[in-house]
Amino acid sequence: MKITLTTAQAVALAKGIAPAISTDTGKPNLHSIQVTTTGEYATFTATDGYRLHRITVPQTDIDTIPTFQVGGVELVGALLIAAKATGKGINTVELLFEHDGKVIVTGTGVSSNVPVMNVDFPACASILDMGGETESGACYDTVYLAEIVTAAGHISGKAKNNSYGNEQLVKIENIHPQKPMHVTAQSTATGMQFHGVLMPRRPR
Repeated sequence: MKITLTTAQAVALAKGIAPAISTDTGKPNLHSIQVTTTGEYATFTATDGYRLHRITVPQTDIDTIPTFQVGGVELVGALLIAAKATGKGINTVELLFEHDGKVIVTGTGVSSNVPVMNVDFPACASILDMGGETESGACYDTVYLAEIVTAAGHISGKAKNNSYGNEQLVKIENIHPQKPMHVTAQSTATGMQFHGVLMPRRPR
């Protein structure tokens, strides 16, 4: 299995997924990024138990394999290293799955090994199934709220000009005091999609 990314996609993926990777050493399954492949997409999902980021990257030629998990911090670091080495030329960043328990991330002249993690990733399908309900009065962690919108912005990208209709927008799908808030974004330039989930908090 090989996933091919442009430099822009690699950087956006790394910055968009990073905030949702847990730093809690007691929960190794939340340190991971889940990778799912189809014939047309590669999907990367991370959660720390409070927020959930899912990023979908289009692919034109990919051999699908069963879903697996990789080290989250390691993958983010490897993507940024490879993207920096590749630069803005026509070269690409590649993720090659090896059956000996690693993913090799390569850029121009650099290569990093990212470990495949044998952990049970949390079931996220029902959480990502958003409702259309919007209600005022929901409270969210200030830092997490800023980070999820910023992460979505890495995927949507920056508008080339400020004329109406050309904005790269982040969409708040719903706000509810007892249900997760869903944030989505997409880019016509890279074809990438972002879907983030943030749990509401009760005021103390």
